[in-house]
Amino acid sequence: MLSFALCVVLAACAPRDLRARAERAQGGAVTGLIRMVDAQVHAGFPGRWRWRNAYQAPERYAWTIQRLEGQDHYLFDGETARAFAGDVAVSATREQAAPLRSHARFYSVVLLNALARPDVQATPLAAAALPPGVVAGLAVVLPDGARYRLGFDARDRVVWATGPLELPPLPPAEASVRFDDFRETGGVELPFHAVWELGGQPLADEKVVAMCPNPPGLDVESFRTPRAMPPCGAWADYR
Repeated sequence: MLSFALCVVLAACAPRDLRARAERAQGGAVTGLIRMVDAQVHAGFPGRWRWRNAYQAPERYAWTIQRLEGQDHYLFDGETARAFAGDVAVSATREQAAPLRSHARFYSVVLLNALARPDVQATPLAAAALPPGVVAGLAVVLPDGARYRLGFDARDRVVWATGPLELPPLPPAEASVRFDDFRETGGVELPFHAVWELGGQPLADEKVVAMCPNPPGLDVESFRTPRAMPPCGAWADYR
């Protein structure tokens, strides 16, 4: 009986230990992040795109797409999703199933914030379920049943993740991402390259041009109006 109880305790502690190691490996907690990205997109609207995305725990997300005519902004403050064409507001919705919520949740898992919540389940993945280059993994289940998988390399860095993602006009599907090119920035080590698939098909190849972890000035207003987003690099930095 004692050995069984010990196994239960160890099984419960293992995910927490892995999360703690992964957070130490990246240099500390990242509860907010802005990325300036140069991407080659393969699905939906193929071509070269430039965008900025921002995340803040627990579930805030913003995505700005650079166009020749200006910028389109899509913001989610955790309750309301808003869209802007330049500085002009074009829509707002409080639908709980807003697509940007799926992006916010994906980042909350990848950046380990979701794993700190007591209502989130995390269990070790079997070795047979791990892709090449991944030495340990976790299955993560959010309170509403949304399921994710995280993979870690030999240095405890998050290098692989899967989970639900919505990218209209593409149908909702499971996304998977591979991370590499880790670099130190803002006191933490984060990946500057990501390769995405959606529904098992190539989606996008992201090269990060600028990365700002835990940026000062990032708050709830940053996810309600584009003008409140703090700077991180500049569009002129793209080559």
